[in-house]
Amino acid sequence: MEWSNGYVHGIDYPVSFFAEQSPVHLSVGCVVHGVEPVPLDRPFTYMELGCGQGLTSAVLAAANPQGHFYAVDFLPTHVQTAREMVDAASLDNLTVLECSFEQMAGGEIDLPQFDFVTMYGVYSWVDAANRRYIAEFLRRYLKPGGIAYLNYNAMPGWSSALSLQRLLREFGRDSTLSCERQVAQGRALVEALRDQKAAAFARADSDGLGLRLEMLGGKHVDYLAHEYLNQGWDALYSIDVIQAMAAVKLDYVGSALLENSFTQLYLTQGQRELLAGLPNSGMRELAWDHLRNSSFREDIYVRGARMMSPARRDALLERCGVALTLPRSRINLELTLVIGKINADARLADPMIEALLERPHSLVELAALPEIRSRGYGLREVASMAGLLMAGRQAAIFFLSSAGNDQAPAARLNRVIAARSRECDHFQALASPLLGNGVKSSLLQRVAYDQAGHAVLQPESWVQAMAQAVQRQGAKLERAGVALETPHEIDAELRYLAEAIAEQRMPVWRNLNMAPLAATP
Repeated sequence: MEWSNGYVHGIDYPVSFFAEQSPVHLSVGCVVHGVEPVPLDRPFTYMELGCGQGLTSAVLAAANPQGHFYAVDFLPTHVQTAREMVDAASLDNLTVLECSFEQMAGGEIDLPQFDFVTMYGVYSWVDAANRRYIAEFLRRYLKPGGIAYLNYNAMPGWSSALSLQRLLREFGRDSTLSCERQVAQGRALVEALRDQKAAAFARADSDGLGLRLEMLGGKHVDYLAHEYLNQGWDALYSIDVIQAMAAVKLDYVGSALLENSFTQLYLTQGQRELLAGLPNSGMRELAWDHLRNSSFREDIYVRGARMMSPARRDALLERCGVALTLPRSRINLELTLVIGKINADARLADPMIEALLERPHSLVELAALPEIRSRGYGLREVASMAGLLMAGRQAAIFFLSSAGNDQAPAARLNRVIAARSRECDHFQALASPLLGNGVKSSLLQRVAYDQAGHAVLQPESWVQAMAQAVQRQGAKLERAGVALETPHEIDAELRYLAEAIAEQRMPVWRNLNMAPLAATP
């Protein structure tokens, strides 16, 4: 077999940022699940396996200068892009490697022991041999007490779409075709089968297959190639992954999606009692997957998980803060989460949000607010609400020790990312040294960031640069779902957006210690 071992190459995976991979998110997740986390107020080591074009690792390295980061991918084009970004931002705490999982597991590369090992998507995209190499790497290199993050396509949610994946994967076997042609021919066959009333697709409107068919028509070719054409692709049962990790001394901790821990919000009492009566975590997660028809999992593992006492958990929560990541106009207490739509308790959420609009607060400060304390809420209730707002992408929890982090690496990377937005919309996140994480940002927000960083501080002066970026990249502007076509409409919208970024987004960036330097008072 060729060097790629059946993994797609010849087309790059889309540049992506995933906040769930951050050391802060994973350590907070451990606290939520009652497990001792990795301390982040001191140097730590971090490895991303299958880093793609490196945006996640670059943002995390810039936002966590106390950490020593490594990122590996075996596609040379990915590694080149990642290294260019690292060099441009002078990130001396990130090393990008080009090698295979087999080489890593075999100890062929000189590496330290790691506090964190994360991967996004690759675990179910590679073949069984490479999954064994990943497990061996974890056995060999993850420190005792270290945290691993795995996500993967899961059963039983994928069961209705396995035939679709197999159809598309067959086109991936034809090495005479480009990846683009493989995806195009697969799409054409699926559409032809649907036109001919294929019975396998008859229930497309009533299960997960419909979503997959919709995504097939709407997603970009680069994503679809990596999702469907890998020859080792598999959808996995959680109990098999839990057992594979247990074999290398990794304990299952819980979901990295914090909302999944609030089972009282989406499971019935009978369902919760059913899960509680099962003998071990593997059986509970397998049953939970059937209750939820899971098709994708994001899980936290620890090498030797140590459960915390309630007092110890409270002590760690006291070291946490929370900050809004959206302006007031975007805050909505009807939260759209993976578990469904949840209405946050306004009696607790409203006073928290009012305080957070001014500045980030510690959980202790929020719990001490008169409006919160007088209603009988305490630290744990405040922490739970912060977790819900975080799950809803409206806020982020951070460790208070990060307030002293060096802001210069994040500022350098953000300048590089913002400058690249003049030409492309690939790098859609900026680094926050307060959060120790990244914050998603739109094309026009990053163009404005670039302009403000060059001491162009008046929003009306950003409009020309924003218009040039829109024109060069063929971006489309909409207002209330209606495409804007005339030059007058586009100019008016850009002026409105420039003012909105200045008035609403800049204060958020300032609170997160990531405002463009020239725009910082």
